[in-house]
Amino acid sequence: MSDTATTESVRGGGQGGPPTVRISVQTPRGVWSMTQPAGAPIRPEYEIATKVESVIADARSVFGFVENDSKYTLHFAGANLEPQRTLASYQIKDGSTLVLSVQGGNA
Repeated sequence: MSDTATTESVRGGGQGGPPTVRISVQTPRGVWSMTQPAGAPIRPEYEIATKVESVIADARSVFGFVENDSKYTLHFAGANLEPQRTLASYQIKDGSTLVLSVQGGNA
């Protein structure tokens, strides 16, 4: 299984798979969650070993953020998340809401 979002429910614990978390991502264009937006091709369910940069890339694709000259960052509980670190390193849990920030470009 890759470290990107999935449309399947692959839950850790007891099933032999790696632990996963279901999160929400607030963006300037709306919330990305397990139910929103209605037509999203992928959902924000990740293995806890997923890097922050993968969540950023997936949120960008869901909402069509294409500006390459913009800087995209994720924030959680007031902290700026480093792209190379994992969700587990920030103790991201099921139901957590991350905030995608876009500096520059057209959000």
